[in-house]
Amino acid sequence: MDPNLCKMLNHLSLEQLAIYLKIDLKKIQDLYSELSEDNEFLGEINEQIQSSRKFYQKAIFKHEELDSIDWMAIQRIILYILVRLYKPAVCLETGVFYGGNTCFILNALRRNNFGELISIDLPANEIKSNKRHFLVGDGENIPDKLDSGFLIHESLKNRWNFIRGDSLQEIPKIKKEIDLYIHDSEHSFQFIKKEMSLIWEKLSKKATIVADDLDWSNGFFSFCVDKKIYPLIITDNGKSGLRARTGIVRLGHDLEKQKEVVG
Repeated sequence: MDPNLCKMLNHLSLEQLAIYLKIDLKKIQDLYSELSEDNEFLGEINEQIQSSRKFYQKAIFKHEELDSIDWMAIQRIILYILVRLYKPAVCLETGVFYGGNTCFILNALRRNNFGELISIDLPANEIKSNKRHFLVGDGENIPDKLDSGFLIHESLKNRWNFIRGDSLQEIPKIKKEIDLYIHDSEHSFQFIKKEMSLIWEKLSKKATIVADDLDWSNGFFSFCVDKKIYPLIITDNGKSGLRARTGIVRLGHDLEKQKEVVG
């Protein structure tokens, strides 16, 4: 992975994000620069990497230190930008693992000085059922000495509400309206449809949906067709080639009114 190539591709993805959201590209580029220049946040990430590497050395933990935020996947950069742009009061994330997405959201909430993140996670090694997606493997097992969110620095946790459990059981208990929903839990077709159906009635009118690993099944696309919503698809930008990995939906998008687009 070449972070310089990733950065170039990230700029192309952010151009598409600006077009989709109908927002001035400079505003999005300024937020990307803000994040790229945030040495405090990068230092917190590196501190967590260094303290975790003795137990886990996969993914970004292969490195002793990151010199740029562009080592991280584009969806994390986009999550930061979305939170900074729309200033959600309540964010809901399903699936945490080491907390890559989580820490970017929490950093944006810290910048906003507003909002909270609810994260629901049941670590892979605690799931009793064998009915996991076949692409999961053992890469998401959390070592004994670590816990969900081991990339998240302590200084970011004051706006974080972590719930250990199955999202299908925990989402119905949430009584708050959700402004940003991030799906990164079980990516099998039926699970995605069930989880998104549960969250649908809890979303605010202008909520944003972000789905990761959408190429693992047709669940996200099927949900978009069912609900007549219009997504933006973002590629992985070097981390895994150009996988069509991340789906973004801004509810109320103009193209939702076009039958030629959403049916």
